[in-house]
Amino acid sequence: PIGRMSQLFLIRHGESLLGSQGRYAGHADTPMTAKGRRQILRLRRRFRRLRFDCIVSSDLLRCRQTAEILAPDQEVAYTSRLRELNFGRWDGRTADECQRLSPVRFLRWMENPRDVVPPGGESLNHLSRRVRALASRLAGRFPDGLIALVTHGGPIRALLARNLAEFWNISVSPGAFIECRWDGNPRRAGRMNVRNMVTAG
Repeated sequence: PIGRMSQLFLIRHGESLLGSQGRYAGHADTPMTAKGRRQILRLRRRFRRLRFDCIVSSDLLRCRQTAEILAPDQEVAYTSRLRELNFGRWDGRTADECQRLSPVRFLRWMENPRDVVPPGGESLNHLSRRVRALASRLAGRFPDGLIALVTHGGPIRALLARNLAEFWNISVSPGAFIECRWDGNPRRAGRMNVRNMVTAG
């Protein structure tokens, strides 16, 4: 049986500079654009109406900027565990550039991103494990609590996907605000029920 469940609010940062150029941002510390800031400002009133027991953010700049807009007078914990997928040497590059740089590896990665690792990066399996472990730990610490995670498209997809085969089929726009329930049971690797999704546009 499912026990007590925490409410998770997953917030994706606003549009980033590298994202606006069609580049993999990954672990690169790219800032938000002016459009990205506007996307997050549209979420602020909704965010501030909620009484969060815990706010945790990726430590990368675009998420730090997002958290500062949403919660300027609240305590925010920053962690590398909520970072985007590490694309390694592909960080900051377009898909076409990655294919030219590593044609065989890129093709293998497109066919099997769950297990194939970008040069110097990480697999989707690793991303999923680190993000789900953090969510389960927070849910165990704050049962029945409200938890905000300010993060990236990859970690949000990893939390929402029932399995990694559907990872790329999940749409998470910049400025997305998604309400979920998470039971925090590590034996089930977490159970996610999506309740509501708002896109900042």
